[in-house]
Amino acid sequence: MTLTKPGATMDEPAAGSAVLTAQYVYAIVPAGTVVPNDLTGVDDGGVELVGHGAIAAVVGAVATDRPFGRREDLLAHSRVTDTLAQDCAVIPVRFGAVLADAGDVVAELLAPNAELFASVLAELAGLRQYVVRARYDEEAVLAEIVEENPDIAVLRHRTRDRSVEASWNERIRLGELVARALEVKRDVDSADLLDLLTPHAEDWNIRVAGEVDHLVDVAFLVPDERVEEFERAAEEAANSLAGRGRVRLVGPTAPYDFVPGDDTWVS
Repeated sequence: MTLTKPGATMDEPAAGSAVLTAQYVYAIVPAGTVVPNDLTGVDDGGVELVGHGAIAAVVGAVATDRPFGRREDLLAHSRVTDTLAQDCAVIPVRFGAVLADAGDVVAELLAPNAELFASVLAELAGLRQYVVRARYDEEAVLAEIVEENPDIAVLRHRTRDRSVEASWNERIRLGELVARALEVKRDVDSADLLDLLTPHAEDWNIRVAGEVDHLVDVAFLVPDERVEEFERAAEEAANSLAGRGRVRLVGPTAPYDFVPGDDTWVS
């Protein structure tokens, strides 16, 4: 299987010859999945299925004389996988996966991995991925920290009107105390949010983020019959954080956080 790198091109046709095309692979789905007629992928091209037994690859023709890795390519890839994920189980394929033709899609991708793909799709049946991202309002949370920690309040007052050079050590200490207090607050608030959300999910995966205002970023695998409960819990989480932060619910999306890494089956 050929994996193009961002900015790279496949072998270009000889000068004066017709532009060659290949099959860009978006995802693996159950055979018989209905692809919306108006769904388009890379270069606004059409999307279709290449089947093999109980599974199928979602593919689209792309020209081989063009680079991959542009922002619009990534958006098109996500559009296809996320659209399909609204109605069926989906195994998203790594961005930039291209095979020569439909025969190679079967021979190099579907046939060697048919049992694995069928098993994963069966496990994902009736489940949807949602992502909950919570962020602090920095000013509001900093005000809380100052109010709750007298040592921080004192150091903040001492350094407010002094130069950086004159108050360097105190500023270092202030930064350490604020960072520690923020970590404690984040642990408490993220636990409260997870307590609201996890009872309505089959599985979840906590993502790592390093932004100062980061509270929690979690992918959830939610059963279809519990989607409404999960969405209500997300709304409750947003209400509980009102005035101190914001909660964003994204989904359903392709279950990137809950499928095997494709380095185990893409060569």
